[in-house]
Amino acid sequence: MSKPIEIDRRQMLKAGAASAAALACGVPDLALAQEKTLDVIMPPSAIRPETLAEFEKVAGIKVRPAPYVSPVDTMGKLLGSGGRFDMMVTLSDLVRPNIEEAVSRKLLVPLDGAKVTNAKQIASLFKPDIMEVGGKAYSMPVYWGYNPVLYNQKFIKEGDPMMDSYAMLFDDRYKGRVAIRDDAHESMHMTALCMGHKRPAQMEPADIKEVTKFLISKKGNLRGMWSKFAEAVQMMASGEVHAMFGWLLMRKTLKQQGVDIASNHPKEGLLWWVHAGFIPAGTTKVEDAEKWINFLISPEFGRTLIETTGVPSTSQAAKDSFSKEQQKELGYDVLDSGKPMVRLEQPKYLERWLEAWSEFKAA
Repeated sequence: MSKPIEIDRRQMLKAGAASAAALACGVPDLALAQEKTLDVIMPPSAIRPETLAEFEKVAGIKVRPAPYVSPVDTMGKLLGSGGRFDMMVTLSDLVRPNIEEAVSRKLLVPLDGAKVTNAKQIASLFKPDIMEVGGKAYSMPVYWGYNPVLYNQKFIKEGDPMMDSYAMLFDDRYKGRVAIRDDAHESMHMTALCMGHKRPAQMEPADIKEVTKFLISKKGNLRGMWSKFAEAVQMMASGEVHAMFGWLLMRKTLKQQGVDIASNHPKEGLLWWVHAGFIPAGTTKVEDAEKWINFLISPEFGRTLIETTGVPSTSQAAKDSFSKEQQKELGYDVLDSGKPMVRLEQPKYLERWLEAWSEFKAA
């Protein structure tokens, strides 16, 4: 039973090494030695320019985000002991199966509860994502969200028979007008749900083969696959695609651009996730990293986060600052809707997933 986990770790190491050359050029200039900086790698939702400016204003620390590739890539950077990061954020369900190894190899710094005081206000639903080893906390859930189908209501009208399904992305009626993410973890999860798998992460090799065959059979339906945030937004904003597998921040951005965008709650189960923050042992800026984590889970930032990006905070205090009607409008209510939800977990056979995705792309 241990073999798949070892395979997963090797794949993460490979993924992390893939961008090591780019990181080698990131040594700060000596002229900036007096400036307090924090080098982080995390998804784009919480690192909007206004967010970074606010933290610099209150803490006197300039946060410098590195390009975020994927959860697998981020864990590879951590387990490979590489990079130059002071703090990292990625999918909690990829951190969980690797945290004991990371702690045993002294790759993580425990979080000081006296410094990360806003942890007391984390909603009870996310308390299990405060991961402990030996009685010490090493990760902190900072925000959560879900990945629906985003669709342009100019082209796809209310009452469409596929309105409540991920199957919209594979419907022949929309051939050439749909897009998915170029990411094995997210897109194979979504496809497997569409095919009836209740918990895709636990699929056996034979199931993975069937998902691969299905993807290959539907490849001609795709207008393309996006890998960058701006690329995905442009595909929808231009009308190049009418529907895509996307993120909450994309929905918010497209609405701000005047696109008549909407999202669904797939009947197969809406993929949802939690992002956790942690501190690599190689940093010399532990206290500054803890200030950043505490800022990310503060009620004030949590309120700003969902208002500006559509991404909800793990802070119960942030949620409670809105009325019940506002919570529903902002999307806080999806976990209480009674509709199926599926966590975006680490696959049992991650290497097989990555191989399958490569096969699909090469077909």
